[in-house]
Amino acid sequence: MKVVAAVISAFLVAVSLGRAQVVVIDPTSIANNQANHIVDLAKYVEMVNNQIKQITTMTQELQQVTAYVKAFGDPASLLNITGANQLVSSLKQTGIGQTLGQLQQSANGIQALEYTGNGLYTSLGSTFTTPGGTQVPRLEELYRKFGAVQQSSGNLQKVTTDVLSRRENLRNQIASTTSQLQASSTDAETQKLTGVLVGYNAELATVDHEIDNAAAEVAAQDVENRADADRQGQARREEREAQMEESSRRYGEVFQLETTPPNFSK
Repeated sequence: MKVVAAVISAFLVAVSLGRAQVVVIDPTSIANNQANHIVDLAKYVEMVNNQIKQITTMTQELQQVTAYVKAFGDPASLLNITGANQLVSSLKQTGIGQTLGQLQQSANGIQALEYTGNGLYTSLGSTFTTPGGTQVPRLEELYRKFGAVQQSSGNLQKVTTDVLSRRENLRNQIASTTSQLQASSTDAETQKLTGVLVGYNAELATVDHEIDNAAAEVAAQDVENRADADRQGQARREEREAQMEESSRRYGEVFQLETTPPNFSK
């Protein structure tokens, strides 16, 4: 009996060991894993498709930018615009005209006496001769106001010569810029050239005003001289009236009329 029990025990152990080495397969778990893998794969495909769409969109945008730059130009690349440097140089010029105050301060009476206006007038000289043959120097201060007018007139002539030269240069630059504008191939170049052209026209108008200002100084000085002549005349009339009144009073004090009646009894 012991032998039979031992055999049965050994058989049961062998069966138990055999069952432990058998692999157990779970169909449900496998199916779930495959489903999850398919979902992950679908998400990956969707992500790749989105990236492809983004790349396609960026490519189209880049193509649009490239086409825009080709059609309108890149403003940053247009560094040397025809006429721009010349315009800046012209804007920095201040002109040669002097202010009325400067002209008045530099007025010289001796120069005013010797002024001939390129042969139109006769020099008065700094002295004159009396009928008795005495040389008398002229009072230079009395002629400075005429020198101021002469200075203003000379300033006008200098400004006019300078302005005419600058105007000719500006007109040439306007013509050159206009030709460049007609040949421009991009919108950016056209806009920059248009800005330069506007600047040239504004500078031309400003330069023309320099002549107007110089002419106004001549007129202003002439008006001041005329006003001063009236002022001097008024002062002389006032002085003459005072002298006449004083002379009349003194005459009355010296030559008094006899008020007593004459006596003819003798």
